[in-house]
Amino acid sequence: MDHFARSVSSKDIVPNFLLPIEQSRRSRIKVCAGGGQEMVEITTLSEVTIDGKLSLGATASSKGLFDFYGDDLRAWFHAQRAAHDAIMVGAGTVLSDDPELTVRHAPGPNPLRIVPSSMGRLPLDAKLLNDGHPTVVVVSRAAEEADIEALKSKPNVEVVRCGERRVDLPSLMNILDARGIKSMIVEGGSRLLHSLHEAQLVHRIVIKHIPVITGSADAPSYMRPDEYSRAFELSKWRLVECFTKSGIAVTIYEPGTART
Repeated sequence: MDHFARSVSSKDIVPNFLLPIEQSRRSRIKVCAGGGQEMVEITTLSEVTIDGKLSLGATASSKGLFDFYGDDLRAWFHAQRAAHDAIMVGAGTVLSDDPELTVRHAPGPNPLRIVPSSMGRLPLDAKLLNDGHPTVVVVSRAAEEADIEALKSKPNVEVVRCGERRVDLPSLMNILDARGIKSMIVEGGSRLLHSLHEAQLVHRIVIKHIPVITGSADAPSYMRPDEYSRAFELSKWRLVECFTKSGIAVTIYEPGTART
């Protein structure tokens, strides 16, 4: 508790419980694509269709894409969860997918779940707010106290304030790093992916290429901005690994520019 509390002021934490984090399972820290400060190593992991969509329709769950591959790929990506200290999804993914974000198809520990939600308005019946596994919901200072109190009432849920109108992701990485989180996997959605790339926080991109064409003009694409986002400069990535499981190609990319 003390280790985390030293990283932020008492105004930034809405205490419910502070679970001591286990020693990081990975000590290797890289510099992000923008050559920024060394902190949490972030890997994004996404299912993307041939036409660049993250789901089969505008309101469809991305879980619909899971039906197109088998147990060997499912076990592989659950092992990726187990290999990271934390896992993150955005509020939109919680709403559309109601994910558990636990390790179920491979051996290993569950990562700490992180959900940035600027206004703190998550569905209170969401699985990850009610199953008792440790979860941190990160809100901005614009979040209303009633919404924060509702989140605090959930078992093993912490609420952290970080940012003014929207969650400040670089500051959040400093908070997590000070707590001992050294690696995190991010599984969407498209607005969160845009924000992480905008802030140059991504170290590795993993894409599971789902061999379907949705035909949907409204399904979410790989990245899309929110109302506060801005355009960002071209970034170059290099392919470092490519393999096939369950008939699905998996590609892994790292920044193409030399890290300093």
